Order: sequence, then C-alpha cells, then structure tokens
Amino acid sequence: MKAKHENALVLGLGGAARAVKYLLKKSGINFKSVVRDKSKGDLLWSELTEKIISENSLIINCTPLGMFPNEKSFPPIPYSAITENHLLFDLVYNPSETLFMKNGKDRGATVSNGLRMLELQADKSWEIWNE
Repeated sequence: MKAKHENALVLGLGGAARAVKYLLKKSGINFKSVVRDKSKGDLLWSELTEKIISENSLIINCTPLGMFPNEKSFPPIPYSAITENHLLFDLVYNPSETLFMKNGKDRGATVSNGLRMLELQADKSWEIWNE
C-alpha cells in the first residue's frame, strides 16, 4: 500500500525550493529544508538519518546534483531507509533518470523527474505572454 505523503524533505534552498515549499504549505504537507547552512534551513545534510528519511515519505531534490554534465553526483541522503512508500521527485530533467531517482527506484520508491514541471511552466508562460 502506498503511503499518503504528509511529511516531506526539500533538498536545497534556491528559487525552485521556495516554489516547492510554497506548494507544499498550500497543500498542507509538513516539510523540512535540507541545506548546507543551518541558518538557512531546518536540517544539515550531515544530520539526515535513516529515521528522518523514514518519517518523510516525499523527498524533493531542488539542487542541481545529478544534472548534466555532472550526472554522477546525487544528494547525500541515507538511501538505505528508502522504501516503496517513498516518492522521490527530482526537479532535474537532464538526464531523464538521475542517480537520486535510480537509488530510490532500486529500493522500490516511486520516482519522477522535473520534465512535466518544466512543461507546465512553459505552458503558463505562453498563456501569460499571449493573452
């Protein structure tokens, strides 16, 4: 049975992360930001534990880790705690499957890349500029 995603981790703190956090808040999903500087978020990368991963079934990568041409990089999270109840969403869409996604998929998680989000942004931009 798939879990209802009530708690999320947002990896990163740039503009994309701010947009994701806005939507999570609007959707009533609790979230914590994972960052390099504790003054800018809730958790440091080094503070992530298997327990934290298991308590947050939605994990959204808002960093450029894994993006072309650095496809061999990926967020340093404890993937051993990922299960089939997790959804890993990577805003990266080139390559279409990042190591973040592959690591999650290998553990049974549902994964998605950011291509659909990019398409929706393009549609909305077209609508705004051509009304």
